Formats: sequence, C-alpha cells, structure tokens
Amino acid sequence: MITANHDELIKHHMKQAITTNINHCDLQNLLYSFIETKQQCHFGSITIIHHHAFRGEDPEVFKLAAAVELLLLSFDIFDDLEDLDNKNELWMQMDSSIALNAATTLYTLSQQTVISLSAASKFKILQTFLTFASQAMEGQHDDLKNSANTEEEYMNVMKRKSGSLIALSAQSGMLLANTFHPEVEQYSYQIGIAAQIDNDFRDLFNPEKNDLLKEKRSLARLYLQKNFNQHARELMAFYRSNKTIEEEFGSFKAYKEKLFHAGVAQYMNVMKNISLNRAARIIDKLDIDLEAIDMIKSKLIFSKKIAQ
Repeated sequence: MITANHDELIKHHMKQAITTNINHCDLQNLLYSFIETKQQCHFGSITIIHHHAFRGEDPEVFKLAAAVELLLLSFDIFDDLEDLDNKNELWMQMDSSIALNAATTLYTLSQQTVISLSAASKFKILQTFLTFASQAMEGQHDDLKNSANTEEEYMNVMKRKSGSLIALSAQSGMLLANTFHPEVEQYSYQIGIAAQIDNDFRDLFNPEKNDLLKEKRSLARLYLQKNFNQHARELMAFYRSNKTIEEEFGSFKAYKEKLFHAGVAQYMNVMKNISLNRAARIIDKLDIDLEAIDMIKSKLIFSKKIAQ
C-alpha cells in the first residue's frame, strides 16, 4: 500500500536529487518550493506499485519514483506555461523565463537520478523515460495546435499526451523488477485516456479553465458539434456568439445545467468507462498473482469513476 509516508519519502528523494546535482542556492530553494506544493506523488506511486506487483524488492524504487515525479513536475510546469492557466500555481506567479528554466532543470534532474541508480536495468529505464516523454511531447504538440478533428484523433492525442506518462511510470517500476510485460504499456494508454477525460470533465465546470469557451477541440466540443439535441445546438451557437456565460445563461450554474441537458456529462462518463474497462480486461490477463492484479486495479481503475 502507498501511504502518505511514502509520498514524503519520494519527496525526500526529489529534494536529495536537487541537493546532489544543483549547486546554485537560489535555484535549489526555488525547486524545493515547487516540490512542497505537491500534496501527492501519484505517478511515483504507480512506479512503486508496479515494482512490487512484479515481485521487485529493490530499495532504490523510491529513488526511481522520485525521478518519475521530477519529470512529471517539469511537465506540469511546461503545460501550465504553454496553456497559460492554473494561475494559482507557484510557477505561474513569477517571471515565466525563470519558471521555464526551473522546469528544464527538473527535467534534467529526473534523468540524472535514473543514471545514479545502482540497478543494471537503469539504461533500459532511461530509454523508457526518453521514449515515453517524447511521445507525450508529440501529444502535447497536437493538443496545442488544436489539430484533432474527430473523436478518434482526439483519443490518439490523449493516448500520447497522458497515456505515455502513465506508461513511463508503470513500465519503469516493472523494469526495475527485471521483468517485462508488454501489456503494461497497453493498459497504461487506456488509463491515460480515462484520466484525460476526467480532467476535461472537471474543467468543464471550472470558469477559469473552460476549453469550450476557448474554442479548443476537446472531447466535449466534438460531441456537441454533432448537434444531437436542441441543447447542444444552442451551446454551439453560444460558443460562436462571443457572449459571456452570464450574458447568455445568467449564471455559471445555469450553464452547467445546460451542459448536462445536452448530454455532455453522460457521454464523457461512458467514454471514460470504456477506457477503464479495456484497461481492466488487459490487467486481468497479466501473468502475476491475483493480489498484485488487485493492487494495480485499486490504484488505476477503482479510484477513477466520474462522479454522477
């Protein structure tokens, strides 16, 4: 089981990587402050769970989990700087050039941490980092260019943008256990798609992060533009009108109700659960004991249902 103490241990190794590799005191302190904003080490815990699920017992798994979290923290910062949202984050409240340099430092530290492992598999793990990080960057590129025109194209963007990072976390822990199962990559992509749908769903009801109003092609917008009902047609007309939510609907609450009546929430819930069910079927076929399967599913499947 991954506990709060494990989160703190991962964060300790993240800070240790900074102390070991960075000599500049001001940059050190800035990076420490970024780490302190983390409440949970979700991706690092995926690494640890997969290491144990595949019978790994390497004590350096927490160091590897720290490397994963350093990489994911850098990606969080890059993503916020690129999308210009999440204004409350510490790195969004400073000169963007300083935040960008800090993110690049974290990205580099993640790879230095992998190289510092004692395990013979560290070079395979580093290759995994680079391969899936590159895939995630490709997905982010398409997302930033707003290039998806169909549901299938958007799913592929989500697979690369989010699924690649789940795969990186899970496969790294597996490799540290000196084993390889191709199914891990397959179900990681499905979990990544489900997680991105979940993020998109929450953002629908965040007035500061509404991709629909920005005319960004999201799964919700691709659904609405099919004009399945009058509510969807009215919403699409609103997005083309340049009116504010208050001008059109009177309140954000009324706008949320309109989205529900249009069927957006129901549609996204179905799409998310399709991906979760696909992942569950793949996980069930893993050649590991049932307790390990339940441990993986508990982390990746059971905690990810969209609220009804």
